[in-house]
Amino acid sequence: MIDRILIKYASPTLAGVKTGSLFKIYKNNQLDLNKEIRNYNLLLNPLDVYLDIIYTCDKYSLIYLYRLKMLLHDLKNKNVINFLKAYGYEGILLKDYISHLKSRFEYFNKTPHEAGIFLGYPLNDVQSFIKHKGNNFKVCGCWKVYHDVEFCNNKFRTFKKYTQVFSYLYDNNYPLETLVYNR
Repeated sequence: MIDRILIKYASPTLAGVKTGSLFKIYKNNQLDLNKEIRNYNLLLNPLDVYLDIIYTCDKYSLIYLYRLKMLLHDLKNKNVINFLKAYGYEGILLKDYISHLKSRFEYFNKTPHEAGIFLGYPLNDVQSFIKHKGNNFKVCGCWKVYHDVEFCNNKFRTFKKYTQVFSYLYDNNYPLETLVYNR
């Protein structure tokens, strides 16, 4: 079970205040990760939460946990669509976008910069990160902020609060599925 990892790295997404989260699961011969992901999807998909193995290397697998409705909403934005087209994202189905994201991880053997869109980062910050090559940012939190510092700082505080609350509740025997906000 990877409950503790989900709580630590994905509480804002589980709480429904962030589109997606990425986190590593280091390889362990005793863990059947594909089976774990299937089991979590059976438990969490009815709550609008989905997990997918987005990238695998010798040392770890990278898991993408996301809110389906939030992601679909984010990907309907015309500016986001046009931005992603420049990186080869096409199609109208979500599975096409996620499949292309996986191929971009494989191609670069690291996180492609546009992945921020799939995590719910503001488009203008993702674009500025690429333009400035990660430099000249105003604030660094869950992402590097180039524009609306106050808005992003409020988001970061909210994310931290949910992580603290979820950790506390989980440590006090609340099952993971009872913590997931069902929109």
